[in-house]
Amino acid sequence: MNDTYTELYEKLSRLEWLLHRQHLRSHAEHGPLGDPTRGQGRVLAILKMKPEISMKDLSYLLAIRHQSLNELLNKLERNGFITRIPSETDKRSVLVCLTEKGKNEQYLDMGSEIFGCLSAEEQALFGEYLDRVIAVLEERLGVTPGAEIAPPYDDGGPGPFPPGPGGFPQPPHGPHFHKPDEE
Repeated sequence: MNDTYTELYEKLSRLEWLLHRQHLRSHAEHGPLGDPTRGQGRVLAILKMKPEISMKDLSYLLAIRHQSLNELLNKLERNGFITRIPSETDKRSVLVCLTEKGKNEQYLDMGSEIFGCLSAEEQALFGEYLDRVIAVLEERLGVTPGAEIAPPYDDGGPGPFPPGPGGFPQPPHGPHFHKPDEE
């Protein structure tokens, strides 16, 4: 049975590597808009569902800070995909609007490209199997089920170091550092 576990783990590792390569290729061929799950592509995907939205709501939906959102929006605006206009009902609010160029922008449907080789029934079963494996790992790692995927340096847990500026882990430095359990 151990050989089966090892083989499954190796297959999942290979799949992860291939998915990463696919993402890199998509980015190289289609730019930052090629992936509707990340960065500028993610912003456009949301705007295609709701072509006019406040920056506050967009920031909330993307689960990113206003400053990070502004960086993404600056790039999209510079390339003509969006415009920002003051809200007529609340002068403190800014609305993000999709332009015609933004509406016409196409992104790849990675899901059908990757999982199209499976029948609908096989896709459903595969999804159920992945859900079970994910649930075990989330429980083991203390990650909230269904939580937003965090950057690789932040596993969602307390971590070995307290957060520093910007919420990033602050590693210890200097001779004054000691672990709390050494007191």
